[in-house]
Order: sequence, then C-alpha cells, then structure tokens
Amino acid sequence: MTAVAWVAGDPVDVSEVDLLEAGLRSGPVGPTLPREQTREGRQLRRWLVQVLVAERLVAVEAAARGLDASDAPGLFDLAPDRAAMLGLGSVAADLLTRSPLARAVFVAVTARVTVPPDVVAEFYERNPERFRVPEERVVTHTVGGGAPRRRVLRRGQLAGPVEAAVFAATAGETAGPVRDPLGTHTVVVEEVRPARVRPLAEVRDEITAHLVAGARRRAFTAWLDRHAAAEVALAPGFEHPGDPGQPDNTHRH
Repeated sequence: MTAVAWVAGDPVDVSEVDLLEAGLRSGPVGPTLPREQTREGRQLRRWLVQVLVAERLVAVEAAARGLDASDAPGLFDLAPDRAAMLGLGSVAADLLTRSPLARAVFVAVTARVTVPPDVVAEFYERNPERFRVPEERVVTHTVGGGAPRRRVLRRGQLAGPVEAAVFAATAGETAGPVRDPLGTHTVVVEEVRPARVRPLAEVRDEITAHLVAGARRRAFTAWLDRHAAAEVALAPGFEHPGDPGQPDNTHRH
C-alpha cells in the first residue's frame, strides 16, 4: 500500500487516485484533461486526492451523526445554478454533485445558519432592480375565431402593432382588431398594473431564503476546510494543488 493521504489516521491509497483518474479519462471529459506526467497532470492528481479526502471527511461525519443518504436533498436544492456551484469551490461542488451522503451532511452541518434581518434589509436596498415589476396589462385576448384567453402581459410578450395597441389602451378599453402574421387580434384590457418596486415586506422571505442558501454553501466549504486542516495529512508529492511550496504550483506572487 502506498498512501497519498491520511484522514483521521486512516490511509488513502494511491490505487484510489488511479481508479478515479482512470474513470475520468475514460469518460466524456477525458479529452479535455491534461496529459499524464505533465505539471498539469500532476496537479490533476493532487486535486483528485482532495476529492477523495473530502469524501472520507464526509463519511466520518455521517457516521458520527448517524446519517445516511436516504433523505438527502437533490443538488438543485443546495446549488440551483452555475454561480452557486462556482461559489462552493471545485472540490465541494464535485462532492455534492456526486454524493447524496455529502448532501445529507451539508444539511446537518449547516442547519443552524441564519442571516440577520439587517443584512436582509441591506440586500434589498442595494438591489432595487431585482424587485422591480414592469407595467402589466390583465387582458382577454382573442386571435381570429379562437377561444378568448385571459392573460397577464408585459412588454415584449407580444410584437409590433398588437403590443402597441394593447399598451396604449386603458382599463376597460378594447385594443383591435389588429392584424399581424398570426391573424386578427382583439384584446380587452381588464386591468392596468403600473410598474412598481415590490416592498421589503413582500420579498423579505424570498431574500432571506436566497441569502441563507448562499451562507449555507459558504459554511459547508468552511466546514470542509476546517476538518481537512485538522484531520488530513498529505504525502509528499500530493500536496494541495494551491500549496505555494509544491513544485507544480504555477500561481506565484
């Protein structure tokens, strides 16, 4: 056995790195990976060691808490978009993508994360455009001989003369008949809703959920970093990819 790392004293064998790398190289991302035995290839193997030790840390925590993967949320519940994934960092993002057990541990170790009300209010004040609702028309829309359809319209949802007629009409007026390539449109404007900014009271829960989700992702990454620092030892040649002391690190100050 050749250990590349130890997690709480238990070794991670180089064969595990070899197996993980082989799986990547034989999969769809294989052609994009750096060549073996190059500086970049060695950095890839260092990163794979980080992934493996993160998996071990999660397994240790899950065992200590009596957790299993049966009630783990989906990845979308924890990181719903690319920006959220990038904010996690590559190791945590890979771990949560592949491991339901890691997602169960995420929920457990971040369960008490909160965001103060003043932070919610500050976010609202700094992002007014996020809560701006454009002017809307509640209409009954008929095209040709089709059935009338009740809709809520914003600018850009219709085109050309039809949109112009609808947004020139006031509540209670009928726009049309107006003809375009789709047919003849008749639109009864039932209600005009002016543009507005949603008040803080209306969006407080929405902002809180958004900020708490981000704070939980940061807390999970910090949890991984703390436990790695306390419980992981790396063998020479398998230092952290960002360690400035290892010879393949190209990021210099």
